[in-house]
Order: sequence, then C-alpha cells, then structure tokens
Amino acid sequence: MIRPVPEFFTKRNQLQWLALLAIAVLLPTASLLWFMSRVIANERLAVQEKLRVLYQDKLTEATTRTEALFSSQIASLEPLKPDLDLQNPYARFRRLVLENNFQGVVVWDVDGSLQYPQTGSPLGNQVSTDHPLADAWQLEFTQRQYQDAANAYGRFMADPDPHLAIAALTGKARCLARAGQLDTAIEEGRKAAFSVTIEKSDPALRLTLENARLLLLSLLKQAGPTSANTALFRRVMDSLMGDLYNPGSDRALLPANQNLFIAQKVLAALQGPFPGDDTPAKTRLEKLVAAEELSIAAAESQRPLAGQFNAVFEIRLGETRVFALRHQTPTATLLVLLSETGLASALAGYHDTFSGTEAAYRILDPADHFLAGAAKPLGKPFTVAALPPSFPGWKAELYFEGGNIFEKAASRQIAVYTWTGFLVIVLILTAGGLATRAVGRQIRLNEMKNDFIATVSHELKTPLASMRVLVDTLIEGNVKDPTQDRQYLQLIAKENERLSRMIDNFLTFSRMERNKVTFTFVDAHPEAIARDAVEAVQTKYATHGCQLTVELAGTLPVVQADHDALVTVLVNLLDNACKYTANNKQVLLKVFPAGPTVCFSVTDNGIGLARRHLRRIFDRFYQVDSSLARKVEGCGLGLSIVKFIVDAHKGKITVESKPDQGSTFTVRLPIGPSNGA
Repeated sequence: MIRPVPEFFTKRNQLQWLALLAIAVLLPTASLLWFMSRVIANERLAVQEKLRVLYQDKLTEATTRTEALFSSQIASLEPLKPDLDLQNPYARFRRLVLENNFQGVVVWDVDGSLQYPQTGSPLGNQVSTDHPLADAWQLEFTQRQYQDAANAYGRFMADPDPHLAIAALTGKARCLARAGQLDTAIEEGRKAAFSVTIEKSDPALRLTLENARLLLLSLLKQAGPTSANTALFRRVMDSLMGDLYNPGSDRALLPANQNLFIAQKVLAALQGPFPGDDTPAKTRLEKLVAAEELSIAAAESQRPLAGQFNAVFEIRLGETRVFALRHQTPTATLLVLLSETGLASALAGYHDTFSGTEAAYRILDPADHFLAGAAKPLGKPFTVAALPPSFPGWKAELYFEGGNIFEKAASRQIAVYTWTGFLVIVLILTAGGLATRAVGRQIRLNEMKNDFIATVSHELKTPLASMRVLVDTLIEGNVKDPTQDRQYLQLIAKENERLSRMIDNFLTFSRMERNKVTFTFVDAHPEAIARDAVEAVQTKYATHGCQLTVELAGTLPVVQADHDALVTVLVNLLDNACKYTANNKQVLLKVFPAGPTVCFSVTDNGIGLARRHLRRIFDRFYQVDSSLARKVEGCGLGLSIVKFIVDAHKGKITVESKPDQGSTFTVRLPIGPSNGA
C-alpha cells in the first residue's frame, strides 16, 4: 500500500520552514551589523577627539619651537663690534646671509643714514675728452683702429700715476686682443692686474685694478685652459675673491653696486672651461650675490623707522615677493630680508614637528596667501592657531594627510571589531547554510520520494493492469482460437518479465543505497562479457526489430572485474539504445583496447540528448521526459546503476550525444595486472 506524503512535507510547509530559517539567520546578522556600525562610529568619534587633543598639543609645540628659533635669529642681529659693524658692513652681511640664512640686509646708523648698501659710479671706462687717454679711446671705440689705439695706450704705461698706467695697460691689452694678438694681450693684462700694490684708502685705484683683472679673466677664457693660463686664472680669481665681501677689513673696499658687478663677473668666469673644484666657494658667492641684489633694491624703497620692529611683514621689490624684519641695535637699525625659501627655514619648527606624522600643516599670511607647508591639502582644517607675535596676523592650519587619518588611526581597533563581527557573521551564515542545505536536501528527498512513488505506481500499475486484463479474458473463456490463447500467454509472460526487471532494478538500487552490493573481482574476458550481454537482449532486439552489430578487436586483454555486474552494465546500455531509438533501429557494440584500458562502446541512431541533460542522466531517478504520459517506460535508475558499477570497478563512463543524431556511451575499464605476467 502506498502511503501519501505527510502534510509536514508539503510545499507550503517547506516554504514556511525556509522563511523561518532565513529570518533566524538574517535577523541576528542584521542586528550584529547594526551594532558593529554603532561601535565603529563611536570609535571614530573617540579617535577623532584624541587626535584633536594630540595635534593641538603638537601645534603648540611647533609654535613654541618656531618662536624660539626666530628669537635666536633676532639675537643674531646684534653687532659683533659696533665700530667695525658700521665701517665694514660686509662682516655682518656675510654672517647673516651664510650663517643665519637671511636673504639680504639694509643697515642704517642711529641717525637714519644709510650705511649699507651704499652705491658708487658704475664700473667701467670713465674717460673725458681732456683726459690723457682720450685720443687712444677715440681710436679704439670710435675709429676701431685697434693697433694704433694699442700704440697710443702704450705711451702711458710707464706714467708715474698708477691710475693712468693701469688704465693704459688695460686699454692696450684690450686692443691687442681685438687685433688678434691674444697672447700678447694676456701678458699686458697680467701686468695691469698685478703691477701695483693698492692702498685700502684709494678706492678709485682699486676700481681701476679690479677692472683690469676682470678683463684678464675674459682674455684667459678666450685663450682656453693651458698650464700657464690655468695658474694665472687661479691667481686672478683668488685676488678678486679676496676683495669681495671682505669680512676682515676695517672698511668696505668697494661700494655695493660695484662689488655686486664684480661678483657677478666672477660667477660667470667660474662657469668657464678652467678646471678646479670651486663648488663650495661658488655656492657661497651665489648666496651673497642674490642677497646683495635684494639689499640694493630694498634700500631704495624702505625707511629705517617706517614700521613695527621685530615683526615680519611683506614687501614687493619689483616682481619679487620678499619678507622683511626691522630690528634696532645700540649702533644701528637693520632691515633683514627673507625670501619665501628663507621664510620656510624660519618656520622650520612646524616642519620638524609635523614631519613623519599623519597631519599636514599650511602657513598663511594675513591676506591668506600660502607661505609654507602643504600647498593644496585635502579636506578642511581640523584646527587653526596663530603664529608667534613675530608673525602678526599669520596662522597655521592643520589638515589630516589624505583626508582619512581618522580611519587610519582607528583602523586597528576597528579591525578587531570588524574581524570579530565578521567571524560571528560567518559562523551564523555557515550554520544557516548548513541548515538550509539540510532543509533543501530534505525537500529534494521529499520531491524525489514523491516522484519515485508516482513513477513506481505508474510503472508497476501498467504491467499489472495488462496481465489482469489478459488473465480475466482467459478465465472468462472469451478466447476462441488456441493461437490467440497462446499469444495472450506470451503477452502475460512479457509483462511479467518487464515487471521482474523493474523489481530487480529497485532491489539493486536499494542495495546500493545501503552499501550492501558486493562484487567478486576476477580475471574477466571482455569477449565473454559482450557475448553474454548480447544474448540477454537478443530476444528483445528481435521483438522490436532492432539490428545489433558487434565489433570485437582481435586481441583483448583481460580485466579485473565482476563478470555478471559488467554484463548488467552492457545490458542496461543496450536496452536503453533500443528503447530510445524510434525507427530503423541500428545499434553498434564495440569492444577494443585503448592504452591501459578496455573500452565497451554502445552507439545508437536514436533521439539523442541535449547538452543540458548530459550532466544529469546518471543521477538517480532522473528522466529526460519526467511526465507520466511519456512513451518510454522506466524509472530513471538504469544509468545510475551503470555508473555505480563502473565506479566500483575504478572505471569511467562517458557519453557523446546530440539531439536527433544518436548517442554513444563508452565504458573504460583498467586492464588487469595479469596481462603483464
């Protein structure tokens, strides 16, 4: 008696159980996610507050360090020697530029008179028409008769007036060079550059001599480096460098503009072809030249008492933006200059404090112009503070580097929360997945049982009904012809055989499910297996008009197998080949060796299989046509039994099929060890 499926396993109840299971998994998961989001948000707020306090303290530290650094810079403005400081401002100038990193300085005395930078007449030829060298100058610059001009200059080379003698030697050297007599010109230039000893009290003579030395440098560069020229070049360069920005003299040897002109020429000469490692001297000279240029420009526009003392303010020197600071000593009033680069050095306290941290700073002046730090930080500043009083109206803004420092700072603790929550969620989802899988498996089993019951009912009812009709007909005696009587008995026998085969499949499947199937592995001959399988289906093939062709290879190795089980495999495959072939049934059985295996291949010209069915035809109870009205009998167990037996023999079964083009099932079994004996 077939029992109905309990109400517990109806589809409606199944959906209810799935819904309850989903709620049991999703509700705690959603609650945990909400709790984690609250915890993480609170952690971010806590970290944000901690960071604000931390970086506020760092900002205070940076301000203190900057104030101390700038106070030391202001202290460096005090004079070394008051008298010397005003007489030779280059002593202070060199110290402030090279040691204290200022970019210029202007010095006034206590009365407001400019002491540095003072300017004089431009460096060059200053010859009037009544000068003794006027004729020579006329020949050189107007008529361009260089040889005659050289001779005219030569008449004054021995003049007792050193000013005139040096000017004549310089002019002759210049004319000889223009006339193509470069070596002679260099010799005359050497005489002009080193013929006399200059008194410090004679700046006019020094100016003439420096002019001669600059000309000699130019001639040496034209001649190129030789041993003699290189030695002379170094001598001239040392003499010029000794006169520039001289800190040891009791007075400035040259006015600032003339000093600057000579320094620029020396820098140009250092770019020339003569060998020598002058990098440190060149670097110092470049800083001094740049500072003197700014100092001269600032002296023209600034006044000693026109603003606040010891406070940085901005000035414009043409197109150059410069920052300045007024400071008063007992002997002088100073205006020191800071370029934007120099200002960054003055604000190094901020750089030192925030370097290596996750915060970026930006310094702005009262007009909100960027001065130092991060030019374009991301986001908005999380704190702002004023700079020390020496920088009136300036402010420092702090930004979080990359805009996500809160995330970085809180990442460790948040990571702990996140991973803990993640593991809990994984456990919940895993448990839910296992439960869902179990419920799904139970649902599939219920559906399988329902399908199995319906299939078995249909398959068993059909032969039983046929036999009952035939038996009733025979009992009632309605058969008049003995031949017809025999036909009815044959039909009863056929239906009985069909019923027996179906019951055998059910019993085999039951033993498979309970792992009660045992196989006896012995040396089996593929020819005998194929022969017995053909004999088993011969009657059915003859009844259905199916033509069977058998192809056996000449020599077939034996296999370790259960003979009867393999016969069952081939019988099932041959039975399916006949069953699923409509008209002109043609079936081919081939047995052949293939490497280390023996192949049993069954090919038909039947209805074939679509690709979507190929992966499931070996599943239990699976049928391509699952309707109760299908034309072919069966309950979907044959191929699953075949695969079970093949797997037990450590073999492999494959199928190749296309719709309406037939199918080929191939069983591959490993060759037995006795073949190698």
